Amino acid sequence: MTSIISKIKKGNKYYYAVDSARVDGKPRIVKQVYLGTIESIMAAKQNTTSSVISPDYAEIFDFGAVAALFELSERLEIRNIINAEVGKKLQGLPVGDSIVLAAINRAVGPVSKNLFYKDWFSKTVLPNSFPQATTKSLSSQGYWNNMSLLDSDIIRSIEDKITTKITKLYNISPSTVLFDNTNFITYIDTDTPSRLAKGSKSKEHRSDLRIVGLSLMVSPDNNIPLFHEPYPGNTNDAKRFSKIIENLKYRCQSIQDNLDITLVFDRGNNSSSNIEKLVQSDPLSVHFVGGLKHNQCPELLKTPKNKYKPLVGKSFGETKAFRTTKVEFGRKVTVVVTDNPELYKLQIREVTNNIEKCSQELVELSNKLKEREDGKIFRGRRYTEDSVISKIKSILTPEYMKNIFDYKVEKIGGNITLSFNINGGEFNYLKINILGKSIIFTDRDDWSNEKIVSAYRSQYHVEECFKQMKDTENLSFVPMRHFTDKHITVHAFYSVLALTLASVLNLEFKRMGHEVSIHQMLKELSSVQQVINYYNIDDKTKFIKTTTFTKSDNIFDNVIEKYFQKYNLYKYAYK
Repeated sequence: MTSIISKIKKGNKYYYAVDSARVDGKPRIVKQVYLGTIESIMAAKQNTTSSVISPDYAEIFDFGAVAALFELSERLEIRNIINAEVGKKLQGLPVGDSIVLAAINRAVGPVSKNLFYKDWFSKTVLPNSFPQATTKSLSSQGYWNNMSLLDSDIIRSIEDKITTKITKLYNISPSTVLFDNTNFITYIDTDTPSRLAKGSKSKEHRSDLRIVGLSLMVSPDNNIPLFHEPYPGNTNDAKRFSKIIENLKYRCQSIQDNLDITLVFDRGNNSSSNIEKLVQSDPLSVHFVGGLKHNQCPELLKTPKNKYKPLVGKSFGETKAFRTTKVEFGRKVTVVVTDNPELYKLQIREVTNNIEKCSQELVELSNKLKEREDGKIFRGRRYTEDSVISKIKSILTPEYMKNIFDYKVEKIGGNITLSFNINGGEFNYLKINILGKSIIFTDRDDWSNEKIVSAYRSQYHVEECFKQMKDTENLSFVPMRHFTDKHITVHAFYSVLALTLASVLNLEFKRMGHEVSIHQMLKELSSVQQVINYYNIDDKTKFIKTTTFTKSDNIFDNVIEKYFQKYNLYKYAYK
């Protein structure tokens, strides 16, 4: 509730508008706006602005997002959990403090550790809550000192405790969990020894840079990370999945004993040994829902349309499904083939565009060969049959193109010629039997078609996490300015911790009726800043200061204000 109070300073009375709230059960002023003297207030009322006092200067501090993320981390006791696992640190900034600050910075807009204090930390309200933080302790060297106290085992134990706390506090059931891998580019020099940063093909198609892999297991409930682990970037998905299955199972068991768990993963993780490891009872048996490649079940793709049945539920649209059993990876499994008209439209458009693009590139290659034959091009290395075939294969790398295009490379009189055409039979087979269809396999024969398909489709949640971590504005994993495996491991930890905090914060807002993306939520919260106005009184060394807050730039400003009041975020503001 807003009220007006007065204060006597040097015999003069000044008025303030204040908002009060209970802090730790006691009434406290949480917001104060300077109004002026009675004369200036009267002048403002009468529109005679000449007597209105204007501030001499103002300071602005980031408030909304950083305060909300920090308050959540405190309720989850993350600093205490980290410090307890690391052990006593005799001097300097506690490890838990530096990791929480790094996570918050990753969430709202990462900066390098060299700029951490000056360009970010000092411009927020966080110094209020971290009195031990200094330019030195938040420098690159300060972070390296603290990062050296963490290793993979400690991080796994910390994450275990944080995850268990979140799932219980927010009633998140890990009965279905989602798993996937991705990789991130680094700028580590090729001569720098590293087990994690390896040369391989990145998701960004940057084969010139070394990459680090990241495994992630999340809940379908608001994309909350339950497990993460970095790994060498040149490891393929199936081998990576095999190495991490036991760790995934132990994490699920630590969250909740005797839980009937189903792990959802994509088709890149398939192998007989992986499926066998999942269903083994040590430490617990896990059910699975995964995808099969089209060439693994070509006979099922030819199933007549009248064998498909509509899936019940608005979310499925016009999707239909055909269900059967089959032996795959040495086990009898339930297989559900879906036919999705909406997916078909997207895929046929992509295929058509790729056909047009590939045709154009093949024509250009054919013309170059002809110009070489006619003597119009005589410089540069001459084409050989092998080099032309290699170029054609490069052109036809988009999905399905190598089957749709037929080509012939000949050497006639010392010259290379190229002819090609579209294989109508292959294109028709693709349109009738492949496009729009997905093949799902599972050991959950007790589940309905709808539940199996929903579980497999929920894989997009973990894909959304990776997409968010590759955003350059919020929650970005890159750029990663670390060059040792130990520091890369810690970097991955606080990057995933940032995603965890943002995801849980987003869940809290959703439960209060404000359902937006994480990116939009952080943008709205970041627009709330603390403004401190300074008014010169009598001489240039004495100032009265008042504080206010900018409003969130969205129509749900009342929900954000309710959130601030609910968790008393104004206690983190400068007084």
